[in-house]
Amino acid sequence: MPGTLLIRLKGMGDIVHLLPSLEMLSRQERMRPIALLCQAPFGDIVPDDLGIELIQIPAHASPMQMFELIRRIRKRRFDRLFDLFVNPRTALISFLSGVSRRCAFAHRGRMYAYHETWTPPDPNLHLSHLFRDFFARFGIEGEIGHPRLAAPPESAKRADALLSDLGIGRPLLGVNAHATYPSKAWPERHFENLVRRWHAATGRKAFLFWGPGERAATERLLAKLGPGLAATHEALSIRDFIALLGRLDLFVTGDTGPMNLAWALGTPTVALFGPTTRRAVAPIGEQHLSLHHPTLECLQCHKETCDDGRCMTEMTPDMVFDAIYKKHPVLFTEARKP
Repeated sequence: MPGTLLIRLKGMGDIVHLLPSLEMLSRQERMRPIALLCQAPFGDIVPDDLGIELIQIPAHASPMQMFELIRRIRKRRFDRLFDLFVNPRTALISFLSGVSRRCAFAHRGRMYAYHETWTPPDPNLHLSHLFRDFFARFGIEGEIGHPRLAAPPESAKRADALLSDLGIGRPLLGVNAHATYPSKAWPERHFENLVRRWHAATGRKAFLFWGPGERAATERLLAKLGPGLAATHEALSIRDFIALLGRLDLFVTGDTGPMNLAWALGTPTVALFGPTTRRAVAPIGEQHLSLHHPTLECLQCHKETCDDGRCMTEMTPDMVFDAIYKKHPVLFTEARKP
């Protein structure tokens, strides 16, 4: 049976923002097969009950893996393709897919791969709404809601067991001290000092999160803080990661994939922004905080590295802690209860 192929290779946050549109598509076209091509393991974010076929490829797929992928797509005989990523690799996949109707965001130099393209009038629209408008442009309209995200029962049990074994009381602060590129990173010493202030105010440990390639940095921060102030986890699947995020009372992070997961779960999130566009991805909702340097004019520059870096370094732990205290005073009241 013909079906629809969606392409959004990465990252974690992008898939979170795509979830409302996936849910809308599964409602609107429940008789049509829908598949999502993305980078592994980000497809594990998609709830099983949506019935979306997941085609996941490695981050650095070999030529043979790419050949097998294209052969698999051609064999499926999709009749519609929507490329929401439009990088050189996805343009080539689209071109070779054999799909009779290929649609994408407009991108100079890659128009050869598509039959129809769209240039959004506001490219900095919140990403969930941008994806909604993309599909509407190509004739699939429908209401979207908040991303629906939940951990399976077995992941929830493992999360509860870990936190119980560690003896971490409530309120529970989670910290993600990592970023995909240097300019987005809040300094490690700032995270250290924030955790120290949290412990002084609440008497509670913080829980340190990490993902692939981030374990050594987390262990370094944990060694500075000591076991009385912080704890962490072993390597986690995405679904176990989601389960732990859902147990938090507060999550502090930069502009990262886990920021988007926490927002989708409804976990109160403090997002620290510098070089990236806040309006496109900042957590929406009264329980969330998006913080940035109060005066710099070079914010949202989109540089991956920066010799200056004041947008992050001058956003001090005291500024962040004071904003948390003002926004969530009940956390500190609860911590003082016997």
